[in-house]
Amino acid sequence: MRTLLCCLLSSLLAAAIEPPVTAIAFAPDGKSVVTGSQAGVKQLSWPDLKIERTIPTELFNVHDLAFSPDGKMLAVAGGSPAEKGAVELFQWPNAKLIHRFSPHKDVIHAVAWSADSGTIATASADQLAKLHDSNGKTKLTLEGHSRGVLAVVFLPGDKQVVTAGPDETLRIWDLSTGKLERNLSHHTKAVTGLAIRPKVEKTTAEPILASISDDRTVRIWQPTLGRMARFARVPSEPRAIVWTADGSTIVVACKDGSLRVIDPETVEILATVPVLDNIAYSLAIASNGDFLVGGRDGQLKRSSIPSLKR
Repeated sequence: MRTLLCCLLSSLLAAAIEPPVTAIAFAPDGKSVVTGSQAGVKQLSWPDLKIERTIPTELFNVHDLAFSPDGKMLAVAGGSPAEKGAVELFQWPNAKLIHRFSPHKDVIHAVAWSADSGTIATASADQLAKLHDSNGKTKLTLEGHSRGVLAVVFLPGDKQVVTAGPDETLRIWDLSTGKLERNLSHHTKAVTGLAIRPKVEKTTAEPILASISDDRTVRIWQPTLGRMARFARVPSEPRAIVWTADGSTIVVACKDGSLRVIDPETVEILATVPVLDNIAYSLAIASNGDFLVGGRDGQLKRSSIPSLKR
């Protein structure tokens, strides 16, 4: 009897623990936010974070969420490790499933949209990145990473993409040919995230890219020139990265649960903002400049960054 009670208690405790929030994306109207985890996909009101609806998904793991630039579709990416990587495309705002496709043999870690909302890029643990049309048909396969691919972004103009992963490299691909253009290898551990600087006035014509890595650095690149411009070292492994809308600041969510605010020009850490009591897995920025951080045990917390004097 005692053994049975212990088993029941363990099951109840396990059921009470929520899985990590691994993906966050603000809806195009800014009035709600979508989150993803092994518990599924949920839409919550913003800023009070009350559940508005659960969006049905067949994905065992949800690793990334991305709204199309035109605001008409939501891509949900993930899958089952060593079995398949899948993408589900939903119409927005009605959240009606329009396509489900499985282009990879292992879980998809990241998904990105082209600026015209016509192409979806996927990065998978099967060592491949692929490009698909909005109906899920694969148009191009990018092969070259020696390990899984954890991140993918389009460069402005949609003529190139950048991929990165545990092989410590960033790779820049020409989408007209599918050929590798450049291999950037300054990181010394897995590269876990990429973010393009928003196009703003009074900035260089060359696109600026930021990368984060388990080597505890945030590196700033001019990818079309194949040049690393500078880097910041942070005290805890960064797990997610965003730029502020004006392109003036980088914010990273770290393994210790804190946000680090970084000046991309001086690479100075301008502020450290504790948010979670454990690992931060996901990060998104709202239109009002507030941040939403997702972590272990289903933690989801808002944070604002104090005004910074330059």
